[in-house]
Amino acid sequence: MARVIYLAVFTNRTKPANWSIWIPTRGQGSKGKMINVTGNPATGFYLQFKRNYDFDFTKTKHQIIELGQIHDQYVTDLDPALPSTVDTTARDRLESVATTVPPPPKSANPFDTAAPNCQNWIFDFIEKLIADSVIDSSVRTILQNAPRVI
Repeated sequence: MARVIYLAVFTNRTKPANWSIWIPTRGQGSKGKMINVTGNPATGFYLQFKRNYDFDFTKTKHQIIELGQIHDQYVTDLDPALPSTVDTTARDRLESVATTVPPPPKSANPFDTAAPNCQNWIFDFIEKLIADSVIDSSVRTILQNAPRVI
């Protein structure tokens, strides 16, 4: 069975938008797992998994963009009755692939608008998923057209 994965784009005012991969928990609508790197060019970034993240409680301006489908076997859902959590331990194939993609390090020039950020990491993560035949290469076009600032 297939699962749809999405790009979640969150406003960061005039700075580059924060990008995350969002996978809804089967049958839970707005609740699911977020895979992203967090941080900034001045301090560097680190990988995190937000489990049972619920968009119904998100007040930050955002857009959800469908990226494509992956096999259900690559995703493990957390019991939706459990509270939301944030951790760094991979629990399924998709998360394991994420751990192989290095987050952007501290930038030598953090005020440079071209300094690597979470958007660069998402591109690298998706490229790794394509290389591992987890997702179709058509996702590249969707990412290239995704908003950089909202």
